[in-house]
Amino acid sequence: MSLLKNSEWAFLLDFVSPAFFKVIPPVELFSNATALAKRTRDHKFYEVMISDVGGHFAQVLPEVKVIAGTMTHCGSFPSPHVTDLVNAGEAARKHVASRIVEIYFAQILAGRAVFLDVRLNRFAVQDSVVYWSPAPLTGVFSDEFLAAMGELYKGYYGGEPERMKSALSTIGLDWAYDVFIAHFGEGDQSDVRFAMSHFVHTFHDIFMLCKKNRKNLRGEFVQLGVILGLMYESLERLGVSVDVRSAFMRVLKNPDTGSDQFP
Repeated sequence: MSLLKNSEWAFLLDFVSPAFFKVIPPVELFSNATALAKRTRDHKFYEVMISDVGGHFAQVLPEVKVIAGTMTHCGSFPSPHVTDLVNAGEAARKHVASRIVEIYFAQILAGRAVFLDVRLNRFAVQDSVVYWSPAPLTGVFSDEFLAAMGELYKGYYGGEPERMKSALSTIGLDWAYDVFIAHFGEGDQSDVRFAMSHFVHTFHDIFMLCKKNRKNLRGEFVQLGVILGLMYESLERLGVSVDVRSAFMRVLKNPDTGSDQFP
């Protein structure tokens, strides 16, 4: 944590629980963090990612255009555009908020490398088009982990608890079902307001349960925690509710996301 304070990663400290560092095996934590940092300097990999994710979104989320940037600066957004999204009108804020949630689901369900940088200052909007210029902050997950996450969400939104439990068991979290239900929230998820306090609280509960049950988390939770934390922060700043269920279903129903696996 002391290393993060004086780096370009300092923004991560806002939602890192100290318990996080005690429930991931040091070797896995170091391996994932090192690989994450190394990829920020791999310009060729970043270019491939921009092309890959941009092409995927052209099919799944045509309103989202992906633009290359750097760790410290966004790419060139077309003019005229709106970048002060916090002070934009409610309709624009709701539009961007929905796209951010869809971006998260579209990447997780695609089963590929993932852009983790969904900070609000990385977005701009022009009419109905949302421009996204993520930093070269990329997550690479195992096929097993992403498949399990996909099954977890399909089980939750499909009302299938056993499917959720099976997915959690795959990634060694069969004992954490109740905490994940609390994290996802109550109701039908059609009118959700995101709050960083909820994210920090529920993830802290997961970490503390790990300690209590003497369980470890997989190192991939480093990357998952980054994208979820940044998403919660952005959506809280937008200050609007999101129909998360519709966002998930829209992405899932696209042929590129393997919708045949969902009832």
